Amino acid sequence: MNLTMNISTSIICFSIMLLTHNAGLTQTKVIADSRISGLVGGKSGGSYMGYRLHISFDSEKAVIDKQHKNFISQFPGVDTYISYRTPYFYLDAGDFRSKAEADEIYAKLRKNYPLSTVVKQAINLPRID
Repeated sequence: MNLTMNISTSIICFSIMLLTHNAGLTQTKVIADSRISGLVGGKSGGSYMGYRLHISFDSEKAVIDKQHKNFISQFPGVDTYISYRTPYFYLDAGDFRSKAEADEIYAKLRKNYPLSTVVKQAINLPRID
């Protein structure tokens, strides 16, 4: 019985020692230049200011849905967004970090979408694919 108690005590002590040792290993301290935080701006994940293409707007959702289908068939890699702001539905496209990126796609689509414009607004972080 004394031997069993010694083994149990040893196992408990070893477990506590192991847990205490591992707790110290899981802590991480990041040492980085303070300018990095300024560049990231606390926006890890989520959205930040950039540019989108305002493709079209209409009071009828069916019209926007049709334009949406046409747009994604022509530009499959560009994300699209349909929103409603009284009294219109809007079709916007892209998550461009710079105006130059937006202008590149705009030059290709303005022939088919003459009312389209480049607008500055909050965007999602671009996909990596």
